[in-house]
Amino acid sequence: MSTNGLSKEEANDFMALEPRLVELVRAAVAGMTPAVHVLTAADLADVLESQQKTPAVHVIYGGYQITEDRGTSWMLEHTWYAVAAVRNVAAVRTGKAARRDAGVLAARVMRALAGASVLGATKTLKLVSPPAAHYQSGFQYLPSAVLAETVFHKFIE
Repeated sequence: MSTNGLSKEEANDFMALEPRLVELVRAAVAGMTPAVHVLTAADLADVLESQQKTPAVHVIYGGYQITEDRGTSWMLEHTWYAVAAVRNVAAVRTGKAARRDAGVLAARVMRALAGASVLGATKTLKLVSPPAAHYQSGFQYLPSAVLAETVFHKFIE
């Protein structure tokens, strides 16, 4: 839960947390039936909705905000989304079955991420309000969101 042991260049890498978050999510969904795919934005690029793998959790970087300016370093809060993505065509008109499946998956993911310690983050992950859920034609997307605080250094030694 710190940047100890990381070079400033490693600490400055905005995407360094992605594989660590993916690892946490993979551990959380291990053993689920059917198997859950854990995908990043790179995995999802140019994939049509009808061809995407489900059930899945999409780990997506959502940007950052500066929370403290220290002159030659800045405290940043990075938002990361973990989106439970399921397809269930039972009760397709209401989406009830898909919502149920997504809810179970999202809860498992949130338990794994909330308060987790991640190398490169200066504090434990903090749950924050995510964007709205979305349902369409049997596909349910239920996002969770966490903040990860890091330090960005102007000078790299």
